[in-house]
Amino acid sequence: MDFERLRAQVRQRTNVDIEPALARYRALAPQPSFDGCLQFLLDQRIIDARVFTELHTADAVDPSGVPPSMAFGATAVASARAAAAPAVAPAVAQAVAQAGDFVATNITGTPTGDHAESGSNGAAEPNRTDSYELLGALGKGAMGEVHLARDIFLRRKVALKTILPKMQQNQSLFSRFLGEMQITAQLDHPFIVPVYGVESLPDGGVGYAMKLVQGRELAELLDETRALIESKKPLDAEHSLEGRLETFLKVCDALAYAHERGVVHRDLKPANIMIGRFNEVYVMDWGIARLMGKAHPGQDQGVEMYDAAGTDVRQTTRTHIGSTIGTPIYMSPEQAEGKNDELDGRSDLYALGLVLQEIVTLKGAIGGTTLEEVLTNAKGARRIPPRPPAPGIDVPRELRAIIDKATCLKPQDRYPSVTHFADDIRRFLRNEAIVAQPDSTAQKAGRWVSKHRMATIAALLGVLVLGAGATIGELVYSRRVSNQQHMRELHLAELQATAAMHAQELDSQLHDFEASLTRLGGAASLALGSHKEGDAPLHFGDEFKAGPRAVSGLFDSAVYGAPVSFDWPVSSVAPGSPKELALSDVRAVNDLRTLAKSIMLESFDPNYRSMSEADRMKALSDLGVPISRISLTTESGLHVEYPGRADLAPDFDGRTLPSYKEASSKVGLVWGAPTKKKGGGVLLPVSSALRDTDGKLFGVLTFDIDPNRAVATSLESGDKGYVETSLLVDTKGTLLAQNNQGGTTPEGEVLAIDEVRAAMGRGERGYLQTARNGHDVLVTYQPLSTVGWYFVTIANLDQMKKSEPIGSHAGSVAPSKPVQKPELPQASKPPPKPTPTAEATAEPSASAAESATPAPSSSAAPALSGKWSDLVHSAAPVASASAPPPAPSALPPPLPPNPFDPWKAYEKK
Repeated sequence: MDFERLRAQVRQRTNVDIEPALARYRALAPQPSFDGCLQFLLDQRIIDARVFTELHTADAVDPSGVPPSMAFGATAVASARAAAAPAVAPAVAQAVAQAGDFVATNITGTPTGDHAESGSNGAAEPNRTDSYELLGALGKGAMGEVHLARDIFLRRKVALKTILPKMQQNQSLFSRFLGEMQITAQLDHPFIVPVYGVESLPDGGVGYAMKLVQGRELAELLDETRALIESKKPLDAEHSLEGRLETFLKVCDALAYAHERGVVHRDLKPANIMIGRFNEVYVMDWGIARLMGKAHPGQDQGVEMYDAAGTDVRQTTRTHIGSTIGTPIYMSPEQAEGKNDELDGRSDLYALGLVLQEIVTLKGAIGGTTLEEVLTNAKGARRIPPRPPAPGIDVPRELRAIIDKATCLKPQDRYPSVTHFADDIRRFLRNEAIVAQPDSTAQKAGRWVSKHRMATIAALLGVLVLGAGATIGELVYSRRVSNQQHMRELHLAELQATAAMHAQELDSQLHDFEASLTRLGGAASLALGSHKEGDAPLHFGDEFKAGPRAVSGLFDSAVYGAPVSFDWPVSSVAPGSPKELALSDVRAVNDLRTLAKSIMLESFDPNYRSMSEADRMKALSDLGVPISRISLTTESGLHVEYPGRADLAPDFDGRTLPSYKEASSKVGLVWGAPTKKKGGGVLLPVSSALRDTDGKLFGVLTFDIDPNRAVATSLESGDKGYVETSLLVDTKGTLLAQNNQGGTTPEGEVLAIDEVRAAMGRGERGYLQTARNGHDVLVTYQPLSTVGWYFVTIANLDQMKKSEPIGSHAGSVAPSKPVQKPELPQASKPPPKPTPTAEATAEPSASAAESATPAPSSSAAPALSGKWSDLVHSAAPVASASAPPPAPSALPPPLPPNPFDPWKAYEKK
């Protein structure tokens, strides 16, 4: 272990020399380790939980591979996975059975079915669960505790939230904890922390893993702002009022999404809003969230948990559990009265109004010296009037009016929804009239003058020089020029907002591909480590040509331009490789055929299981799927590609591929350079090294992504006709995918705009006005967080000036128009039916890995998913060599509309 490097990292973050502590640790620890050293520093309070987390997640100090303390063989891995197979531990199943229908309903109020069966877990170490290694405690709340944990199999760091032992004994509190898991897991939004899964603990308790968010609370940002103002230092963009409001608007978007799905948070406060290291915002702690309009006594009743006798005002900032639930100084009047069954989104809206006042004034909105006084003020909606945070800094009247309307005593007097509330804040930021307090005639005139100061001055000079006639002409002209400039700013804001949204869509799609690669990689590692015995058919390229030796399931494919088989992969063995070792690997690879086919179909449509077999084959062979090819190269020299086809030489050595060399020398997923495919276009390879728990390399698994099918929807320009081109490029400007408006010249292999390429090389985001193809264009470039690529849009500036903004305000985004459905190829004749050989007569069967595959979520579909599946169901079936086309009555009914469509969170009612 490199203690000197650790010492430098700690000094950089804390300015503390830990050499004496390291000496004590070396003397006390029989086997010093990185994890043990960090835990020692945390226990000795030399570092805090934040530094502890940063050091554990920093690439510079996090050791690769599996630590010696966790080294165990493939058999033990399989046993551990088998032990972790039950959906919930016995303690969880018993709690679900006793907790009533609150923990057995989803967030739309529909019963979820039978409870999970009890299972049994083997003995575990005190600091480990079946799937996670506990690294240290990060914090403790009213009901639970949060640990930093390492996923034993995926090696990622997560936050593991567990319920406190004394709380687990209370049935109501335990059911509320389980409800928090269920509700949070179903809220799929960029500003809500995602849940990874439920976990049984060695002591019989239960917890759930979620994304590890590193950053600071909104309360810390407000403290920093207050300190800067008191020290008379200038505020940067993040600490300015506009920057604080932009952060707050993301919180509003998350709450609007939750309210549309029938969930009210009930504990909104600056301490429950996290700002990540890269300015991402998350609404945290849904522990006392509940469904609107549902009478669930189990989730609203429990023991009182006041830490004092009700007289300590410090307790008003903590979450309380009892008949009155929430944080006293942020409660709505109806929440403080305990009217839990009447709470809806307007209760959270009231709390957001209090948080907004604190963001603007940097002071709390509810006064009181005792807990009783605070609750009395909350019930009567009595707030401290908004006061300037410091002399010379005024509170704008518009924000005062917005706060007043959001915090009215009666819910019906507040904004109808959080969306309307957020829209009024956006109007203020654009210097427009707000709904909460419409402008008078004088105020309208003053607002116009503030927006057009130069025009006003010019008008006054015109009155003095040219008289009344010249004055009128000057005003008309100035107004027209100002309106044009205003329209350009609206278009620019709209273009940037739409580009940022498309960049998030692309990130989501690429993340789905990475998750599928990780899933198949885990199954492949277990299969390769099991060393199965028995016959293993090895099929080379010649067997994928029509003839007596052809493999089963071979048919012509319009997508691949050659006969392919989705029953068998094609193989090659490197010269000099032991054939016996390759055959051993083939036995494992053959078990993965069904899972590989499922992953390819899942990239096309997460609901592919509802499709008939004929429709699935049509999607694979005629329409094409985003994951176009799956290849696996083992260290022994075996190389297999799925689906199988005849273009692979039998002695090809897959270990010479750039994807193998790059992935085998790194930890984690590796996106390679684009490769050209036959017939035009490129493929984007993403690879992952397969290793056992000792770090020994099994091989490399690679997905080839077809960007024309994977990201086509995100590159659509929607109804904005002035967008000429949408591009996906890497940081060097190399073109990966593009979508061009009719009549626009396609971009070359490299983006031709040097200034944009230079900005992307520096890791910047923004926009640039330049000339292209003889006219002025506006170029926006947004980075993707998943792989470091960029989403680029090129808009015709002349056409932009002539068009009207799509939204009702700057930055409004309308959903993209649907992708034009391509015509399905019609079957002219059945494909040839090859004569089966003795070596290829068995049909592939579902493997254990396939049966363990979780059902995909409809809320995380790639861009083309759900849209192309309609084409499959509506087109005439294609003749298949393995099964007759299904009757029309056998086709599954059309899928119902998805209630979790992310667009609904942004639609204007």
